[in-house]
Amino acid sequence: MVGNRQKKAFVTGATGFLGTHIVERLLMDGWEVHALARPTSNRSLLKHTPTLWHLGDVTDKKSLLEAIPLGVDAIFHTAADTSMWRKHNAQQHLTNVDGTRNIIDAALTRGAKRLIHTSTIAVWDVHDQTITEDTPRKGGDSWVGYYRTKYEAEELVLQAVRERGLDAVILNPCHIVGRYDRHNWAQMIQMVGKENLPGIPPGSGSFGHGQEVARAHVTAAESAPTGERYILGGVHASFVDLVRVIGAELGKRVPGSAVPYSALRAVTWLHGVWHALWREEPDLTPEKAYITSVKIHTDSSKAVSELGYDDTIPLEHMIRDAIAWMRTQNLL
Repeated sequence: MVGNRQKKAFVTGATGFLGTHIVERLLMDGWEVHALARPTSNRSLLKHTPTLWHLGDVTDKKSLLEAIPLGVDAIFHTAADTSMWRKHNAQQHLTNVDGTRNIIDAALTRGAKRLIHTSTIAVWDVHDQTITEDTPRKGGDSWVGYYRTKYEAEELVLQAVRERGLDAVILNPCHIVGRYDRHNWAQMIQMVGKENLPGIPPGSGSFGHGQEVARAHVTAAESAPTGERYILGGVHASFVDLVRVIGAELGKRVPGSAVPYSALRAVTWLHGVWHALWREEPDLTPEKAYITSVKIHTDSSKAVSELGYDDTIPLEHMIRDAIAWMRTQNLL
């Protein structure tokens, strides 16, 4: 509450994996939640909540201006195109870059008190060192469309903070694991469950729990200084470790070692030829092979100290949470 007034939030990407977690957290904390959804979006996970829905799209500025409440306390911009296929690059730029520009303009026009911009660890691309908030970001030069467009979106936010008086905070989650996941790590969980996992990528990364990442977003809206950014990582693990935990939770045998990056690249070529005939995104693309073959180390100590973020939640707990929810949705 702000005094005796209920705080208002506006959430883009509210029907997505992280967006659903954020809406849930906001409602738990007593916020009035307005959410943007396309007419085709699946709102079933939040249908029994008091969420106030507005039809629109981040690529349609008029719909944003009509949906965002005047003087809203915080806009949570989580909507993004996470495609990892170069044939979607044009649409991805429209959503991630132009959509963020529209959100910034609408936030300023509607007098929003704060914008919480959900970015990604991908804006740093690959580094040999542990990534902190002060590490130079290389995503703008990346050949991966998702990395590049998320970097460009961040630059728009930072420019608006410097030049237009926008009150904004940037959050950079790493790998997020937990319930409400239908497409991300859920695909790997399903492949392990069906025992058709073609191989384990050789990379590693930092894994954070969906509920905790969402809580950090709300805390940032309430207390983070303007213009700050926070890396939201978690336990570091290889993808071999990840698959081992999934296999143990599902009672399935899994490979004990990773396949070389060169082998993954060969498979992406075969997948690409097949799916190109059908004009569908392949299950494995060169971009997906790349991002799951690199080893990324992150430091979340700033978020821990300033947002109370918990980066110690065990991988087993996150996977168990994801699997339990997937079973309720008949996804396993």
